[in-house]
Amino acid sequence: MKSFLILLLIFTFNIFGADEFNCGTIECDEFKVNISNNADLQNGLSIYMNYCYGCHSLQYSRYKRVAEDLEIPIDLYVDNLIYDGSKPGELMKISLTKDDAVNWLGAYPPDLTLEARVRSPEWIYTYLRSYYSDSSRPYGVNNLVYKNVSMPHVLEDLQSSMTENEYNETISNLTNFLVYVSDPSSRERKQMGVYVLLFLLLFTSFAFLLYREYKKELK
Repeated sequence: MKSFLILLLIFTFNIFGADEFNCGTIECDEFKVNISNNADLQNGLSIYMNYCYGCHSLQYSRYKRVAEDLEIPIDLYVDNLIYDGSKPGELMKISLTKDDAVNWLGAYPPDLTLEARVRSPEWIYTYLRSYYSDSSRPYGVNNLVYKNVSMPHVLEDLQSSMTENEYNETISNLTNFLVYVSDPSSRERKQMGVYVLLFLLLFTSFAFLLYREYKKELK
């Protein structure tokens, strides 16, 4: 019985003592989500389409919805960010087939539409900034967050051309874009929430004044 209680205490400690944003063998870096700045989200979209989209689809999102939400003229979006002739109303699927991916890469890269919800923004931000050289790996790199990662450091050239602060800002924009695309309606919901709270506040004020008038008559 005593052994059972000890095991129960250890199990409980492991559940409630675990860090919510633990990143593999290290703690996640602090990250503040901000999906209200369209300029930053546009930059994140550009980075994603140029460096990530060749392998990672966003199959639950549509080009047109993203363009409208981020206030990008659809003609500009089509000319500069759609590379395979897809129509604006189509889902953001990639042309890479599963068979080709397995033959070339060893596995089919996951869709990233919901990645920010499956993991966390902190995890993504830390992961993209935690690559390091490792000659024992096929692509010569490894990752502190995801040990023996199969994905190459696709942003290596970009990172080498920037200062540390510039690269961190770029990764922040990319992370915020993935947060946005994982729940595109969240901005509308938050805005609607403000209107609802203001309405309730106004309604409560009128209801209270009406209550006072009724109370006077009852006296």
